[in-house]
Amino acid sequence: MNKDNSSMNMDPQLALRLLADGAVLVIAGVPVGTEFGIDLCAYTIGPEFRGVKMIPPGVHYVWCASQGLYGDAAPRVGFVHFFHPNEILVREWDNDLEELRPRQIAEPEVERERIRKNLVQLEKMLAAYDYRHVCAWKDLTGSVTEPCVDRCRPTLGTIRTNVELQSCPDADRPRGEPGAASSSGSKRNAAVRLLLDESELLPNLKPVEGTAPRFSALPLRVPHDSLPADVSRHAMDCIAAVDDLIDRFGSSDALIEELQLAYVFFLVGYSVESLAHWRKLLGLLAHSEAAVSKHKLTYMKYSEVLAHQLPYLPEELMVPSPHNSVFKDVRELLVNLHEGGLSVSAERLRKRLENKLGWYFEGLLDEDPEDQPLIIELPEAQESPIGIECWVRR
Repeated sequence: MNKDNSSMNMDPQLALRLLADGAVLVIAGVPVGTEFGIDLCAYTIGPEFRGVKMIPPGVHYVWCASQGLYGDAAPRVGFVHFFHPNEILVREWDNDLEELRPRQIAEPEVERERIRKNLVQLEKMLAAYDYRHVCAWKDLTGSVTEPCVDRCRPTLGTIRTNVELQSCPDADRPRGEPGAASSSGSKRNAAVRLLLDESELLPNLKPVEGTAPRFSALPLRVPHDSLPADVSRHAMDCIAAVDDLIDRFGSSDALIEELQLAYVFFLVGYSVESLAHWRKLLGLLAHSEAAVSKHKLTYMKYSEVLAHQLPYLPEELMVPSPHNSVFKDVRELLVNLHEGGLSVSAERLRKRLENKLGWYFEGLLDEDPEDQPLIIELPEAQESPIGIECWVRR
């Protein structure tokens, strides 16, 4: 995120064209000193600030963070909106919830028309959208369409760092599947699922209705009804889960849209649920060589999206360490891109990560020691005349 108070130089002719075609966001009643942001830029609201002009058409994320008595900032609260050319959007400050809300008046259309007629007088109180960051924002959201925004944003419209949760009644608490206690296969499958998705260890709390982003449901890497013989196969190459994932979205474009939107919900709004959704998608798409071979176009698009997203990771996820699950998944994805016939995409992504993050993938195509067979030497008394080698997968 950029908190840049420096001046922005722009060609006068370009400025006039953007002023004529760009959208306008008008905000009312926001306290002085409140932190305000749109997309990749953050500011502090002054006494004359009334909004932003020259907003380019497309999806944009707007947020505020109120200031405490001692200068501490509250968590960000915002909303996402798909702006159209010349659109005027009006928001007002809710003093009780300390967030922006739709204008609470009887005739909002009349107010918007009045603003449009008096835009020249209002212009001096509107900050210009910072076009120094428009290319980066387009790289992050270029595929997102208005239907995707309408489908994924919370029903109530407001996006918070953490969704509000309500405890589930005792009758709804998870108690395991019927017969699981007596089935060794079910126990084994459950253990594998817990290793692949630690979220199954958490209580099954439900978000308050209308407060959570409405992302698509994702398939499990290891289906609940998997036979014991299939558990390892699904864990090693989750082609079945990736096929199911793409079928649910209907097209690779719809999948890429949601990937981009979930990431900017986290990047700008610090939405924890959105980051978790993005990481689950990475965990599915990264672990299938067969899927790369089958869905080449999808993976070409995905590698380009990741090349723009990963440099914005939070600091704790930028460390190239075996303990960093994002780093491990990206490494696995690079291997599968090579093995699946997309070496050009793999090399382009690898070089960008080396330049931007300092991530170096030494011995990328060497066999992982953990995947190599283990040779067990039996005691001499038990050895057969020809010798015995036991090959066990670690």
